[in-house]
Amino acid sequence: MDVQSPKLPIQWRIMIVLIVGTVMYGIISVASNFREPPGLDPFFTLLMMGIIYAVFETLHQLQKKMILRKASNFWMFTSSALVGTLLFLILFYFYKWLDHFILKSEPPMLQHMVFAVLIGLSLSTVLGLILLTFNWRNQFYISHIQNEEFKKEIIKANLSILKNQLDPHFMFNNFNTLYYLIDEDSKLAQQFLKNIAAVYRYILQNNEEALIPISQEFEMAKQYLVLIKERYKNALQVHDTIDEALLRNKSLPPLVLQQLIENAVKHNRIDENSPLHLYLEADASYFIVKNNYNPKITEHTTGTGLENIKKRYNFLTKQKVHISQNDSEFSVAIPLIPTSNEY
Repeated sequence: MDVQSPKLPIQWRIMIVLIVGTVMYGIISVASNFREPPGLDPFFTLLMMGIIYAVFETLHQLQKKMILRKASNFWMFTSSALVGTLLFLILFYFYKWLDHFILKSEPPMLQHMVFAVLIGLSLSTVLGLILLTFNWRNQFYISHIQNEEFKKEIIKANLSILKNQLDPHFMFNNFNTLYYLIDEDSKLAQQFLKNIAAVYRYILQNNEEALIPISQEFEMAKQYLVLIKERYKNALQVHDTIDEALLRNKSLPPLVLQQLIENAVKHNRIDENSPLHLYLEADASYFIVKNNYNPKITEHTTGTGLENIKKRYNFLTKQKVHISQNDSEFSVAIPLIPTSNEY
């Protein structure tokens, strides 16, 4: 997610110059026809400043409400110009009557109202643009802060996964399996060690990535399954029905598949009498990991692994992770994110 500084498009710049230039020319033309040029009076000067402040506050509140409704910049600018001009026209009308009664100037006439419309439009344009500029700046900083928080959450989530993978119990099981394989089958032991190295190299290489191609993740998951099957032999049955054509141009957070496989292995009984059947499936939108549900009797789970996965997906897509469970089956469906998506 790249944070870009706010920019004002060229068509906006041209339009603003035309509006302000035309309005200012109109103000000069109209004011030059007044029989009485506007005078300076401290009270009426302060009163005019109060009118301008009232217009500014009104536009400020208007844009705040429109931001909450996610209105476009065009409508915010247009609404500010219309509302500001109308408000200034109304207030100036009463201002002119007061000026007439106190200073004995002309009463409000057509040229005064045209003058007020032009002044109000000019003020509203300038004040509206000032407010839009502040809003753009605020959105820039908010976007920057959210981007930094996103990066921290991704790193935090992936470090949590890395910590789980380096769990001493997990390491012990792998090296214990390797120890017996060295005596039984040295070639198989070498392959097993090679797979261990590949898995941990993959973990370290992709630890800080937000998304990686699903094809790459799936290859790592298959290597990881080789490690697991060496430990449990026929007590672990993997049913892979993946059509890899469905995985093209799709991505997902790194290590999610490995985490789901480990979750199934960790929380279920696995022996010759109670084999674990692991099903790997996919469609155009989801990758599904299912297993027969046979929980360990003494197993206590906090569910932090699945919460970790859901939280990571919340930062990346509006698609949700679907978890389902019944007496015989546990299933997790994770979204496949199109590679072209920006996150």
